[in-house]
Amino acid sequence: MTSALYAWEPYIQAFVELSDVPVTKPSIRPGPLAGLTVGVKDIIDVAGLPTRNGSAVCADAMPAEHDAVVVERLRAAGAQIVGKTTTTEFAFTDPTPCHNPHDLSRSPGGSSSGSGAAVGAGVVDIALGTQTAGSLIRPAAYCGAVGFKPSAGLFPMGGVTPLARSFDTVGIIARDVSLGQRAARVLAPAATMGALNAPRVACGLWDTKAEVSPDWLQALDDARGALGTLSGVTEIVLPADVGSVVSAHRCVMCAEAFAAHHALLDDKAQMLKPNFRAGMEAGRDLDKTTLSEARTLLTGARTAFWDAMRGTDLILTLPVPDGAPLIDGTTGFQDWLTPWTVFGGPLVCLPWGIDTLLRPRSVMLAAHPGQDLFLLEMAARLEHHAPRLSAPRLPR
Repeated sequence: MTSALYAWEPYIQAFVELSDVPVTKPSIRPGPLAGLTVGVKDIIDVAGLPTRNGSAVCADAMPAEHDAVVVERLRAAGAQIVGKTTTTEFAFTDPTPCHNPHDLSRSPGGSSSGSGAAVGAGVVDIALGTQTAGSLIRPAAYCGAVGFKPSAGLFPMGGVTPLARSFDTVGIIARDVSLGQRAARVLAPAATMGALNAPRVACGLWDTKAEVSPDWLQALDDARGALGTLSGVTEIVLPADVGSVVSAHRCVMCAEAFAAHHALLDDKAQMLKPNFRAGMEAGRDLDKTTLSEARTLLTGARTAFWDAMRGTDLILTLPVPDGAPLIDGTTGFQDWLTPWTVFGGPLVCLPWGIDTLLRPRSVMLAAHPGQDLFLLEMAARLEHHAPRLSAPRLPR
């Protein structure tokens, strides 16, 4: 694992800080994650390493005194922390220097850029990321990894730098679903399994103007056929006004980002990257009525969505409409993921072969809030039917 990490790192720039403990040293702690290596997004505290939040304003940060709760639980289960992975500034949307291991000219996504790239390159088994809009599932999808965003509130947030507390969620990027299941049981030991007998499955996309790649539509169709061997599948159009939800989400996100980090605009604004600074300024300038209306809209949309899904246990969809974009100053398309984050249920994205441009494809499963272990088990069953995704090759 050490040789792979050091071979890949000059190309993908997935890490901003490495642990002092050699990765080749066996874990001295027994446990369900013994021997597994973990990367940690650099907004999550790791004792002995600085948390710089992907920002120049934190360049001189002192090492954290304590692990974040999620890191503490992984260590206690025997996992070995390799280091801190690259993140966009304060988990917002400014791109990072990180590259996609499957094609170095393409974005790994964001904001959990390094976590997706590190797992996608095979240099760690698991990585922690966070999602406030699409920040965990998208890098996993673009980099050919499994991504698991749990139900809102399932994983503890202590020791994690906030962006927007109403939406911030720690999640897992892993080489396969089995590793995601093992890590999830460690991070949420009280979670319980729902019934698996003949789950009611729906398949569909949001009704938006996004142009969907034929390759990705084929992946969805193939996954639907595979799920059909496990359970009946009903075709639907996902019931939400995505544009309204995305707009309201941005209002709340920017307002909460400003509330958490307003001091940065007072004396360090010139050090902030443009997207994060603009988001903070938008949050500062937002009037109370608009913010209240945005919160009300999101609450209503969440209730209406799950009411409409009352007869469905599992939803099959796509996380994004196309593969990883060329590095172009963005972190990719996230509008399809934002409603899912707002609605608070668990998500799993699965690699599903490659498209005609040799980019990883991905499909996604969603379930009702609280049905995390059920969702992971169904993802494990679907994974058996997924076309193989070859490991990326080091440049020569």
